[in-house]
Amino acid sequence: MSEFIYQGSSHISEKDFKSHLGSLCQLENIGVLLGAGASVGCGGMTMKDVWLDAIDSTPNLPTELLVFKLITQENVNNQDVNVEQLLDQVTQYLSVYKKTSPLNTETDFESQPVGKLQKILLCLYQSVTKAALLVGQEAFGDEGLGSQDKFKYHRELLEKLISNRQPGQAAPMLFTTNYDLSLEWAAEEIGIQLVNGFSGLHTRTFQPQNFDLSFRNVNAKGEARFGHYHAYLHKLHGSLSWIQEHDRDIKEIPSALAKSRYIDPLLSGESVYDKQFLIYPGANKYHHTIGFVYGEMFRRFSEFLSKPQTAIFVNGYGFGDYHINRIILGALLNPSLHIVIFYPELDTISTTLNLNEAQKCIKKLKSLSLNQITIVGGDAKAYFDSFVKYIPKPVLFPRDTSTQELISAINDLVQSGNQI
Repeated sequence: MSEFIYQGSSHISEKDFKSHLGSLCQLENIGVLLGAGASVGCGGMTMKDVWLDAIDSTPNLPTELLVFKLITQENVNNQDVNVEQLLDQVTQYLSVYKKTSPLNTETDFESQPVGKLQKILLCLYQSVTKAALLVGQEAFGDEGLGSQDKFKYHRELLEKLISNRQPGQAAPMLFTTNYDLSLEWAAEEIGIQLVNGFSGLHTRTFQPQNFDLSFRNVNAKGEARFGHYHAYLHKLHGSLSWIQEHDRDIKEIPSALAKSRYIDPLLSGESVYDKQFLIYPGANKYHHTIGFVYGEMFRRFSEFLSKPQTAIFVNGYGFGDYHINRIILGALLNPSLHIVIFYPELDTISTTLNLNEAQKCIKKLKSLSLNQITIVGGDAKAYFDSFVKYIPKPVLFPRDTSTQELISAINDLVQSGNQI
């Protein structure tokens, strides 16, 4: 397909798109929003894959869900099950049955509604957790995991974003809805510091003021002192390495400890998910984000999009989270905000009769006559590896370029991109 990149509601060429990206990378603030699709290449799963994994491990799962009328036979036939809504519904049903249906001590627990629903919930949580492990249960937490080639494009993404920053500009902002540790492992591999809001030598707790701090080289001279050695990471829906026990502060723990204390027991069948402070996919995720950590993460996300001269690249995110969509749509009131969305299924939206809420959001964004919005479709052209390749390498200026000439050149780049 030749026409797969749109700005506003008009098609633009791939050459013009690359030029536009080059200008955006010179803006004062630059960030990315990554979803599940960004981790598929290193072992993650899409929501559809999570559903297929769940029914593979528990073949009678569809039958149990049909009994509770949580899905339809059409959903099963089309493999069209919204795991987010399903987890939410199962949780709600479980809460109701616990209150209204006392347990029968003479009947097997697993044959009663509460027992069946708890088994369903555990099955879904196990599949979601396996998706976040990326490389499998056995490898998670092992030393040297970040050196595996599966994180090649995550490393390249970090390197390109940071190397495109000029002294004095803001460090890159990373936002992700994923629970996996792909960005953390990639950063460790190349020696980049990630500021994720947690600090502490022995006990790492969340301190939001960490997002207002930065690293600099005190031995360097001049502008080099204010170069970039770090990026800011905001995990909007939590992380496999975050825990909260007994209503205490949220802590970040090593991946190996998380594996032995929480992940292994969960995958072996123990109901430990209620002890791990992790927002699993669910339609009611917005209600969970009012907590201290999540509220701060979303406040920072909204604040970033409201800053002048800001660009954000969206990849792997399916627009299935209403609260994130609402923030993005509201941020378009910022006239100097540029959003570049990579959405592989863009072509199918125009031919689909019954669009879901995520597809409706993309269709709305595409139909807006705003040069602030660029959407890339074309299937593989919008995958994570293609997205990373599209990001340009840093612009190099001659050593004798004066400061005024440098500013003028950057302004020319920005203006040429805005006129596309």
